[in-house]
Amino acid sequence: MLKKVLLLLSGTLILVASSLCYINFSPQHTSTSKTYQYKKKPSTYQFQKLSDDTNTTTLPAAGSWKDDFPGVDNSKILGIAGQFNIFTRNLNSMSDLNGNFASENLNIQGWLNVGTTGISYIKNALTSNHDGLSFKSNTLILGEYLKYTKNILWGRPGIGNFSLSTAPSNFKQDVDGKKYIDFDSEFERLSNNSKRIANASTAVPISYSYDAGTIDVSNAKSQNNVKYVTVNFSDIHENAKLDVVGNTDNAKIVITIDTTGINSFSTGWISLQNDTTKTNILFNFFNVKSQTDFSGDIQWNVTNGATNAILAPRASVTVNSSAFNGNIVAQTVNNNNKSFQQSDSHYPDATVPSDSSTSTPKLISAPNVNFGSHKLNSATSLIGSWDGDFKVSGEKGQEIKINVSLAQNFKYANGKDTGVTWQLVKSDYSSGTLETSSQDISTTPASITYNDDGTGNLIASWNHNRENKQYIFYDIQISKLNSVTEAGDYTATLKWELADSP
Repeated sequence: MLKKVLLLLSGTLILVASSLCYINFSPQHTSTSKTYQYKKKPSTYQFQKLSDDTNTTTLPAAGSWKDDFPGVDNSKILGIAGQFNIFTRNLNSMSDLNGNFASENLNIQGWLNVGTTGISYIKNALTSNHDGLSFKSNTLILGEYLKYTKNILWGRPGIGNFSLSTAPSNFKQDVDGKKYIDFDSEFERLSNNSKRIANASTAVPISYSYDAGTIDVSNAKSQNNVKYVTVNFSDIHENAKLDVVGNTDNAKIVITIDTTGINSFSTGWISLQNDTTKTNILFNFFNVKSQTDFSGDIQWNVTNGATNAILAPRASVTVNSSAFNGNIVAQTVNNNNKSFQQSDSHYPDATVPSDSSTSTPKLISAPNVNFGSHKLNSATSLIGSWDGDFKVSGEKGQEIKINVSLAQNFKYANGKDTGVTWQLVKSDYSSGTLETSSQDISTTPASITYNDDGTGNLIASWNHNRENKQYIFYDIQISKLNSVTEAGDYTATLKWELADSP
């Protein structure tokens, strides 16, 4: 009887590498170390009863953002975040919102237009004070646990308990634990970019004549046709005019606003004038002295300007002006007016400045390993493919060794080990034919060797090697799944260690 019950269960294995990485590098072989902690939710192996609800509407699978935006360079400052007018964890809209958005949670007043073009994404929750929500974008993507109903009221489709007065042409949905956008890894990447920008910027003062301020960027060095400058928050006077001058080579401008020592920042009803209105500017918020993200409140009331961007990955941004065009990246965004007049207006992305410390290898982000989904006892061994971000920094051509080990195996509720085993599988086409080998990581670390191609993006390199049947790529294999005899939630943790090259 137990076996029959188990055969009716399905499981989703989502393995997110939650890791503690130790960094050791010394060109003189002098032992030094740094600690890098990558915080993510632990991997979850979940068995669930198959749904018998025949009335549930099944939407097309959303897949990944890479399917819809194949040309996006995610190594740039905004990357995929720049394809959405608002990219945030929490979006509160008290007025119509033109353009498109990607948010983990959306809170909106009823009878408002939310998203008028392109693709929008709600991952976790939708709340409102009224029915009759209007989504006019071409495509709306829902997170896996948001319920879509084809006919909830008077022929209207619904999301959760809310009916839609206007629905997008297309709906898609996350399935099997896969996420259209991984907000955790993206905000980690954006936060790293914010710091890199701030540390590469040239400090410049703002000079004032009456109520007009001037930022002179003529002495700022240009990298890849981008000028990075820093101004102090106290130099921005509320309700003044602000102009950028000295940009004789027509470079892109990225301005870091140093928010050291404050918890809130307001532009007042500032006016961007003259040269500034013809120059797309990215405004980056960062605490330079403490080298931390600004996590306070930003009141943005700029009354006119070009297609600009705000990068504040840990802050709350409130937009009161009706003249903002472009992109906002923030932890929370409060839209109090029709903030995006040009619905198709997106900031033209800029490159991240070079990291002066790339001579020392650093692990920037740890990867996900995706095993898909299967029924309990339907397989004894599964291969997990890498996805998400797995990036290191180092000199081009430098060999980097990364050790991976199993910090915690799947266990039953009583703490007993399930008996599942883990291996790192290496596939190598270097000789012209496929050669495979595996290293057990259940008890001892296994070694990944990566030769930096200058991008530091291991997954992109491995996917290219896999598709073109050349060089080396890696997978993780778990075996002895038939040793799992009880349905439930299982967690496992991998540990990544960045080791010195020989």
